[in-house]
Amino acid sequence: MNKIDQIFIDLLKQKIPENISATEVIAAALGINYDAAYRRLNNKVSFKLKETVILSKKYDISLNNLYEVGESNSYMINSSSPIQSINDFGVYLTKVNDDLLPLVGKEDASITFSTRELPMFYFFEQSILIHFKMYIWLFILIKTPISKRIHFQDFVVSDDIIARARSARKTYDNINVTEMWSFGALNNILQQLLFLFRMQLISLENATEVCNALVLEIKNVEIKTQKREHSKVNSFKLYSNELFMMNNSMILKNKNKIRFTYPYALLKYFIINSQEACLEQEAYIDEQKSHSINVSSTSVKEHALFFNSKYEKIKQLILVMKNEEEKPIFL
Repeated sequence: MNKIDQIFIDLLKQKIPENISATEVIAAALGINYDAAYRRLNNKVSFKLKETVILSKKYDISLNNLYEVGESNSYMINSSSPIQSINDFGVYLTKVNDDLLPLVGKEDASITFSTRELPMFYFFEQSILIHFKMYIWLFILIKTPISKRIHFQDFVVSDDIIARARSARKTYDNINVTEMWSFGALNNILQQLLFLFRMQLISLENATEVCNALVLEIKNVEIKTQKREHSKVNSFKLYSNELFMMNNSMILKNKNKIRFTYPYALLKYFIINSQEACLEQEAYIDEQKSHSINVSSTSVKEHALFFNSKYEKIKQLILVMKNEEEKPIFL
């Protein structure tokens, strides 16, 4: 039995509760008999590669702990599934929710979200924002001919998609969360609104409704960050970084596990389980905090200035769209 096999066996035994027969659960998972499973767990027969993959997925064992990937700074990663239609959004939202559920209600669990724009979860509660986010994602992801482009008011999102989005938002709201926003966190969404308005794909009325919904979401964040006492479970902290552009990465952490996601295309992200890589990412985020304003504990004046600047940006966008709507057209 080589070193890799022994490491794998040790990891398996750590994952399986002591009051459960490891031999029996391995036999059931692999579809082999008891004796065959016993020989594998007792250094008599090596696990086949396929069996290693099956058990690694079942017990969440990173293959980085088993195999060298060529160089010390190389990591094995997983990737999210592609999105090609609105139905794929349902799968995406369910996957997001399932990934977060194990962190709910646990004092030792947390999310650290380093985001260059308003976190997507703030678009997963109000119906108008769910519609807008899905519309933008589809507008960008799917190359639709101009003749077939749908106006925002004609865009339909199913009740199922809305329910899944709200489930993901509810789950997120019940986890200890630290967010770090880039200085221009609102710029992207406001530019998207202005672009669609000028393309005549969204009316002034609908665009204003989206803006008003954004104000409500930011107001909720303002209220949460006004609380000077935070519970150990379901706490919230907000940092604002004016020096570096954040990258929309997310660290998911609890007592026994840490991993992070890193975007590389729209709604596509890598999932990194390597302990070394995760700790490096966590150290990087901690370093960025030293260059950031802790909005959750700053002075009353700085707190008000931070949020008032966000409301002012939204107000200015509404004024720009109204002016363009009302200006006379000269032939």
